[in-house]
Amino acid sequence: MQAALAHAELGWPVIPGAIWHDGHFASPVDELPVTSPCLRPIKAATTDAELVREWWSTPGLHQPNVFTVTGPEVGAFAVAESLVMTLADDPWFAGLPTPVLAFPNMPIAYFLVRPPMPSVLMSDEARVMKAGMPMPLPPSALETTPVIWLVTPEQAGNRLMPGDALADLIQSYEKRKSA
Repeated sequence: MQAALAHAELGWPVIPGAIWHDGHFASPVDELPVTSPCLRPIKAATTDAELVREWWSTPGLHQPNVFTVTGPEVGAFAVAESLVMTLADDPWFAGLPTPVLAFPNMPIAYFLVRPPMPSVLMSDEARVMKAGMPMPLPPSALETTPVIWLVTPEQAGNRLMPGDALADLIQSYEKRKSA
């Protein structure tokens, strides 16, 4: 609940998420299978602290995962592992960091940004996540695989980098790579 409240306080709409149990998404209340990773309609994602407390106070076997939903408040780029460290080590990124999350042992990370998002991103190593995508946030997990921060919201000054700025940084590396 504390993580969901902290994310909502940052202005990121949150929604309770299913857990991963026996190879499928399941209700955190009773471990029965569910058809969606989101336990509420995506449009119900909220920053309302009272509603967040209510959703994460439901008794059950597990706490729900914490999801945000891409849209007007939060955008995301999926970035291949080969580019993640290059971006993170860039002096410009160091001056204007943004939260980055990942699943250990997966070759991709997600850079959270502030919309607007670019309509086109010419990159083999990054793509823009479309609006309406649920994104798991730490401390969520898929069974035993946790969602972790590579760059925490606190390290990013509790703000999101503009989406267009990250797109420009990615494009500059793509141009250098192809030259």
